[in-house]
Amino acid sequence: MGLSQSRRSLFSGMIIGLIIGVGIATAISSLEPTVRYTITTAGSTTVYPLSQIWAAKFHDDYPSFTVNPGTGGSGLGQSQVASGLIHIGASSSYPEPEFIANYPNIAILPVSADALGIVVNENVNGSVFKMDVDMAVAIFQRNVTTWEEFETVFGVSVRASGNINVYVRSDASGTTATFGKWLETADENANPHGAEFEWRYGHHESISWAPGIFAVDGNPSVAEGIKSDENGIGYVGLAFMEGLVPVNLYNPGNNEWVTPTLENVLNALPETLTDPSQSLMNSPNPHAYPIARLLYYLVNPDYLPWYVIVFLNWVLIQGQQYISTVGYVPISGSSALVYSESVVANLTPSG
Repeated sequence: MGLSQSRRSLFSGMIIGLIIGVGIATAISSLEPTVRYTITTAGSTTVYPLSQIWAAKFHDDYPSFTVNPGTGGSGLGQSQVASGLIHIGASSSYPEPEFIANYPNIAILPVSADALGIVVNENVNGSVFKMDVDMAVAIFQRNVTTWEEFETVFGVSVRASGNINVYVRSDASGTTATFGKWLETADENANPHGAEFEWRYGHHESISWAPGIFAVDGNPSVAEGIKSDENGIGYVGLAFMEGLVPVNLYNPGNNEWVTPTLENVLNALPETLTDPSQSLMNSPNPHAYPIARLLYYLVNPDYLPWYVIVFLNWVLIQGQQYISTVGYVPISGSSALVYSESVVANLTPSG
């Protein structure tokens, strides 16, 4: 039999207090063993592998709790959590100003760090390929459409020949929004080769791409498209680069060509994070990867059962140990974790 409303309220206060005072395990041990709790998430396909492993490990630790992760893109996760349709919205980019203005009460907390990378089929240039942002703009805007033209414009040598087959996201994607923001830096920074291009398509989660581009749904589809296409190139999150050649990108902030690795993503994090929307792009820190980003969970204080707060605490403490197993970057000990812990500490269960 479920708890009565008054007892639910009592348990809510008690559990949150215990979490703060003695930890999650002690808090959960106080629950009635026959009661089951379900937490729903949806959103970013980038964050989805994290949500999956956290759901499994959290349930292993505490069988009374079940987390049901879902995808659909960052835009869907943001809209559904704002509407109270799910408990947690997953997003691979910080929400646009319009969303923040419409839903100022939504709590946004970083849960991991990530890199967004340009990847190519190994046929394109073997195991090593270097690009700066102007090269990327020229390809993804279709200013150049063949590898021979790319060689001529930028004065480089590429093993592939023929058409440049570009793979991008068709769904509302925080990965796309982040990539667009980086491409927009092309008119702000000098580059090593001198060929200058300006990005014209913006940084929305959905972009109306130039004709001739292959738009597909989700990071996995982009990765699979490139793997099966000897002339393929596209962008994906760090966890989706396996079997592809990650491009070393030029960071004008530190004047280095940097490989997308866990360590180089961490190098981009600031010592202090006061705003979760703070950009990590083109960080001046040594060896910082230029398209580093934070990954987020969003919760709506008006639709926030106490057990969701329990799960968020677990994600920030025990859950960090599982992040690297799916190819992302733990934020343990970083300014991002300090920020998120302060957000969760100020959440109050609804109902």
